[in-house]
Amino acid sequence: MARAIKEPKNKDWIDLCEYVKKEILQYDDNMKLPKHLILKLQGLKKGLHIANNNIDSEACYDDYTILCAFKLCKRKILDYLVKNETKIKDETHKINLIAKMVEPEINDVYIRLQQAKKKEEKIQSESFDNQFNEGAEYSKKTKDVNDKLKKLF
Repeated sequence: MARAIKEPKNKDWIDLCEYVKKEILQYDDNMKLPKHLILKLQGLKKGLHIANNNIDSEACYDDYTILCAFKLCKRKILDYLVKNETKIKDETHKINLIAKMVEPEINDVYIRLQQAKKKEEKIQSESFDNQFNEGAEYSKKTKDVNDKLKKLF
């Protein structure tokens, strides 16, 4: 008997980590996600440079917002990494550069997502019961088509 696969509670977090691992860092499944990256992502969610329980959070973004910011910045990040490959010292340096590119975009992404959510809620709350569409009826005003035209069709 097959066991049912449960949807994890932190699906958005897993999606974010997988996206950054595969699409941004371009790691394969055999490579480990660096601990420094995890701390950076947790820090971005809290509006901090890096996750630290001893410092108060400056923001509270959800995983989906951070994921959207990464998707928005993907082309810019990849172009920069390719052009400056020789200047990047190591993996930690690369992760820091990526986080610095994404960080300024998070507020804009958050605002856009909130606006989209408000518009969706407004659409859901609107009632369209009083609207109807009464179209005009078609009435033929010409005589039948002549024989030459009938042969064409």
